[in-house]
Amino acid sequence: MLPSDLAPLGPYLRLLWNVTPALLHAAAPPADSAEADATPFLSRRGLHLPAAPSGLDTVPAGQWLRAAAAHAAAHLVFSRSVFVRAGMAPITQALLGLLEDARVEALACRELPGLRRLWSPWHTVTPADGSDFETLMLRLARALIDPAYDDPHPWVCKGRARFYLDAGGEVLAQVAPRALRKLASALGNDIGQMRIGFNARLYRPGPSYRDDNRWLWHSDGEDAGAAQAASGGACVGDRSAAELPPESLQWRYSEWDRRIARERRDWSTVTETLAVEAATTEHPRQAVDARLVRELRASALQARAMRPREREGDEIDLDAAVQTLLWVSKGGMADDARVHWRRLRAPARTAVMLLIDVSTSSGEPHTGGDAQSGLELQQHIAAALTAAMSAAGWRVAIQAFCSDGRHDVQHSRVLDFGQPWDDSARRRLAGLKPGLSTRLGAALRHAARTLVEEPATRRFTVVLGDGEPHDIDIHEPGYLADDARHAVQTARLIGVRSLCLVSASSVAPAVRRIFGVEGSAAASGIDALPRLAGRLLR
Repeated sequence: MLPSDLAPLGPYLRLLWNVTPALLHAAAPPADSAEADATPFLSRRGLHLPAAPSGLDTVPAGQWLRAAAAHAAAHLVFSRSVFVRAGMAPITQALLGLLEDARVEALACRELPGLRRLWSPWHTVTPADGSDFETLMLRLARALIDPAYDDPHPWVCKGRARFYLDAGGEVLAQVAPRALRKLASALGNDIGQMRIGFNARLYRPGPSYRDDNRWLWHSDGEDAGAAQAASGGACVGDRSAAELPPESLQWRYSEWDRRIARERRDWSTVTETLAVEAATTEHPRQAVDARLVRELRASALQARAMRPREREGDEIDLDAAVQTLLWVSKGGMADDARVHWRRLRAPARTAVMLLIDVSTSSGEPHTGGDAQSGLELQQHIAAALTAAMSAAGWRVAIQAFCSDGRHDVQHSRVLDFGQPWDDSARRRLAGLKPGLSTRLGAALRHAARTLVEEPATRRFTVVLGDGEPHDIDIHEPGYLADDARHAVQTARLIGVRSLCLVSASSVAPAVRRIFGVEGSAAASGIDALPRLAGRLLR
């Protein structure tokens, strides 16, 4: 039974992000503690919320609880990494927590702009409050959430300038965990240069609605590691840093069980590692296909703008027409009447994740074209698409996936968003080898969670493979196909369209059921790629 003050927060979080963490009361600090109020935190058990800070009336107290719950839920949805404390200075840990808080709030506000009005009122610090470490942290936190806040301190200005690519705070510059850690280290070094004191034992993140960030760090404690997963979303896995191979990250995802008609939370585990480079690319570098680039650019002409005050156009501009009539009624001339709107088509910002199926079936011989196997054809297609999409100005990433049961869904990063399509990336693509099985639903959820963080107006996951899921721990026909279909439908709710380009002469019925007739196509060779890619992505 939920406490009465926390009961409304469950439906509230479900409406925001479709997440349902267990809501628990956080214990009040001891009477002899220096802390006046308890701090929210996430654990494996759920979201621990204390009573609102002392001195707040009933209405502000309820708003504070909503702000704390929404912030914690944003971590469940957008925090994709567990950071490792080993070798990291305490001041860097504190700054990394603040930057991650700001990153998830920026992503949340991009999806739900009204959340800014929920969080901003709790950022009340000003330059007049001082320049000690804790106050500077609060000033930086405010600068990262409030575009209208102008702070004169050079350190705050530097943090904001390196966190966003634009002055309006719309486009994040630091998305990858490693880049965020590098920025935290640089800002921490500046604090040391300024000889500003820092007490790690007494420091608490602020403002008060933000949790204490213990969930972001690997720890041996019971409450560290992964919190409850978002429904249809991801959270970080709970293996220790020593158990994870270098350059790897881990997440847990839900899975749709058609037998009970509901999701099983934290059911499958995705481990992401950097793909191993081959000694050579094995395939000659392909020239960029001009036809494919044209088709891609034509498919991206989706964003429409309206230009007012045109002599000729698509619609009547009522304001301009009324003004012109008034002018004529007063004896004016109407020879230069500009009373139309004109529609303009402009290229949309597009991000694409290419998912290459490297299960055992991809190593089977392929009958058409120059490719010897299905995987080899998929590598050719991925290389051609990446080169053309990069030439078209799209953001592209490539990951290969296979699985060995629900606890071991393996993703190999061939190309990350923002990385150049260079010889190293080509060698990683050439180094892919077939093996294991295909848990397609988990791979689609992982791709969607990565894509939703990209600054784009169109987001696509394109699966290259046979499109038919199977795994060693599932023997029920159609079970994994239904889960993959559910993953496709869930991804569409967050603005990610899932497609499948089958490396065969025809599309299997199971693939059409998962991706739809319009979302799937068969490519038996590289020559049909311009026509098929244009149709799928249009």
